Parts: sequence; structure tokens; C-alpha cells
Amino acid sequence: MKIRKVNSNQIILHENTEVKFKIAGNTREVQFSAGVNKKCLIQNISKDKYLDKETGEIKERKKSENRYQSPKSVRKSINKLMDLIRCNATETSSCKWLTLTYADVMIDHTKVYEDGKMFLRRLQQYLNNQTELSVGQKLFKRITVAEPQGESHGNSWHLHILLIFQDIAPFISNDVITELWGHGMTDTHKVYDADGLALYFKVYLSDVEYVEGDETYDVVDKVVDGKSKQFIKGGRLKYYPTGMPLFSASRGMKRPVVEKISNKEAMERVSDCKLVYQETFVIGDKEKKGNLIDKRYYRKN
Repeated sequence: MKIRKVNSNQIILHENTEVKFKIAGNTREVQFSAGVNKKCLIQNISKDKYLDKETGEIKERKKSENRYQSPKSVRKSINKLMDLIRCNATETSSCKWLTLTYADVMIDHTKVYEDGKMFLRRLQQYLNNQTELSVGQKLFKRITVAEPQGESHGNSWHLHILLIFQDIAPFISNDVITELWGHGMTDTHKVYDADGLALYFKVYLSDVEYVEGDETYDVVDKVVDGKSKQFIKGGRLKYYPTGMPLFSASRGMKRPVVEKISNKEAMERVSDCKLVYQETFVIGDKEKKGNLIDKRYYRKN
């Protein structure tokens, strides 16, 4: 399936047109879809076989070796991660963002998440022993993201952990974080904007940074932290084994609210918001009409 961009100015929606309206923190998303096939044309038989309802054939399921070969699944995972960040990091003073790296090359992705769990247990014990902290400064929820660094770093993994406290985030020196981690260098960051952090992960989880000389790759320009950088499109996904989650999160976190409403009602609900981004594209082969998707992103003032 190919994705073709369309000029968004050509899309004019009627007031009564049905749209999907999503609220995720301070972000509002309005999505219009046309030509989407809502019928399921396959029936699962087992993890290896499925029934093609159109032909009546039983077919073997193709197995992917890495996440690059299942881009639809990756897009869904990244969108879920962005929604989680936007919904739960609205009070940025209650958040800390940690980056945990390995001194030696770490290529065992299962151990990476286990190391992350052990670090969080040690962090909780450390906070429990700090008598000057409030109860809310000792209790936190978290989002853990594993990121492969690519061939230029020996295919080693590192972790990003977003901590969301019930109260204002306590001061924890980076030296303490490094000691609790125990595997290499760490960075401790403030969170200034939930939407900006969500977009950061959208940039870095799929595309790997371009190294001059790799002329055969599809290179795209992106702005990161105010600077223009070049990335190999989809280059990072080949490092994620099939079945490995891009992220994990605490239970009971806030989730986005999604409704189907009229375009008129959607525009009324975003009347106090600013349109920050719009994209329109067609999914399908060039010879066919395809499915039209129009997405508008608003930020509450």
C-alpha cells in the first residue's frame, strides 16, 4: 500500500459530515475518512493461517522478522505512545524525563526492559527513604520507551523513562540516577511541553539519523529542538524484533477520549484552540481510488 499526500486546502467538509474527535491532554484531533473499507475480509484460524473470505482460500500468514515489515502496527504503537504522553504529562512540573544508556554495547532487548524494571524498584526505594518529600513526591507513574541507537553505536539499546509524580517532581541529582541505574551514563531532563515530548518520540522511534555517505536511503529533513536534521525514513524500525513492544506504561494511566460527532460540533469544540498542523493523504495503489484521510491537530490555548 502506498501513501500519497494531498493538498489539504482541497478538502472542504460539510457541517453534517461525521468526523472522529479525539481529546488527548491539551491536544484535539479531528479526523475525516472517506472510502475506508469497514468489512473484515479475513477470518483468523490460527496464528499461522487465515481464511480469505473473498476467495474461500486458507492462506499462510506471512511472518515479519522486524517491525519495519509491519509499518501499520508501528504507526499505531507510536500514536498510542503520543496519546499517553499528551494525556498524562499535562502538568509538566510533576514530570521528569530520564535517558538511561549502557557503558557497554547492549543488544539483548529483553534484558533492557528487565534492567528498567529493576531501576524503577531501586528508585522507589530511594524516594521512600527521603523523609523531606511529600507522599505525592514519592508516588509516580511511568512510561518506558526502548530505543535502538543503530549501527553507528553497535546496535546498542538505551531507555527513556518519563516519570509522572502525584505532586511537584522532587529534585533528584543526575549522580543519584546514575548510581541507581548502574549500567552507564544517564541524563535527567525537565519536561517543558507534553506535545513537544510526544513529537520527539514520533521523530526518533521510526527514523534513524542520517550519516553522510549513505546515498541509497530515502532521507527526510526534520526539525528537532529547533535544528534541522536529516533522517533515514523508517531506518530505525529494522532494529525492533517482531513482537517487541516499543513502550510500556503503568496501569491506570489516562487515555484519550474519542467520539464520532459532526464536523460542525467539532469546530465548535476547537473554537478556543489553535490549529497547529494538518495533513491529508490517500492510502492505496495509484490505479485505485484509495482511502482519503484528513487529520487536523489543534492545541488548547
